[in-house]
Parts: sequence; structure tokens; C-alpha cells
Amino acid sequence: MIRNFIILYIMLFFSCQNIHEEKFRNLDIIKFYEIASASNITILDVRTSQERANGYINNSTHIDFYDDSFLDKVNLLNKKNPIYIYCKLGGRSSKVAEKISQIGFKDIYNLEGGFITWSNQNLPFEFKSENKLDNLSQGFTKAYIDSILSLNTNTLIYVSTKWCAPCREMNPIVERLEKKLSNHLQIINIDLDNNYFVKEMYDISSIPLFVLYKNSEEVWRKNGIIAYSDIAEKL
Repeated sequence: MIRNFIILYIMLFFSCQNIHEEKFRNLDIIKFYEIASASNITILDVRTSQERANGYINNSTHIDFYDDSFLDKVNLLNKKNPIYIYCKLGGRSSKVAEKISQIGFKDIYNLEGGFITWSNQNLPFEFKSENKLDNLSQGFTKAYIDSILSLNTNTLIYVSTKWCAPCREMNPIVERLEKKLSNHLQIINIDLDNNYFVKEMYDISSIPLFVLYKNSEEVWRKNGIIAYSDIAEKL
């Protein structure tokens, strides 16, 4: 009887271990570094803004773990991409890995030792460099957007956030579009955090989002990173 109980306990213990391991995998900094420059992955920094000011891994999306809208924001990230999470020491990121496994993320990795270990090993990291579009804080209304659409033949809606790494990658392209096509294209840059009503308005499931209108009629829509030539072709 006691022997059977011990066997059952061991089976349950390893079963629980396997369930935990299936949710996410821990990576050491060397393996994390080797993967960090790959395309079609999401690197998620869950530290505070104050912590991030001391440096961050290049191309990382920043969503503060303590933000009341944390899970809502994470839910806008591409769930098809592998996601690599880091914080200062590794505690918060492992909690995040557990949480997001419950909202549809499948391929999840946690940086062991966090950014402290990364920087102590002299691996490359960036400091914040502001982009013109990063400073957008304008609030819109649906009526205002409709009025812009009615007054312009060609209008491009660009929905982004300050914390989204793919958005930061697209900002220079949007700036280039503004300069090159200003004579016949009106671009509306919408910060989702300051205009959350557009999430429902455009049924946004991921960002950045581009929506092209001609004569107030939607003719094209695309999420994610897009080459300048691909957008220009649509215009």
C-alpha cells in the first residue's frame, strides 16, 4: 500500500513538472543572444520605464509588468511568433511566461538571470533614442477621423503604440511616406494607448495596423511590419 502511494506521488510530481515545462522554456543568456537578432520573433521587456532607461535589448517591445493594462497590451502581440521575455533578474519574466501561456501564446522563452546578467556579460544593448512618431500623444474622436476621411481622396490610418517594437521599426517608413506622398496622401497617426476606442472600431488583434481609404472607402488593410515598397505600391 505504501509502495503504491509512493509510486503515485512520483508520477504526479513528474506530471506536474512536465506541465510546467510545456508552458515555457528557460534560456541562458548565450542562447538568448544567439536568437535575439532573428526575424519573426518577439522580444518582450517587462521591466519598468525607469529600469529600461538604463538600457534594453535591441528590438524589444516594452510593456511594464505593473501596468494595469499589461495583459490587454500583450494580447495585441503576434501569438504566432516565438516570444522571448526578460526582466531585471528573471522573476517577473517567469511569471509573465506562466500568464501568457493561458492566453494563446505557445512558443515561450524566459531569459535566466534577466537583463542584469545580460549587461554583466557585456552583451550589446541599446539606450532610448526618441523618434518623432514616438512622441505622439494626440487624442482623436471617431467624428474627427470620419471628417478627415471625407475631406481627402487618399487617407492612410496608422495605429501604433510607443511600447511596440514593430511599431518603432515602422515609424521611419511612415515618416518617409509623409514626406514623399504628402501631396496626395493624408496620414493619420493614431496612438492606441491614447485612442483605445479604435481597437473596437477596427477590430484590432495586433499592431501596428495600416488601413488605406480611397474616397472614404476602405480598400486595404495590413497588420505588422511592411516594406516601404509594398505600402507605396498600394498607394
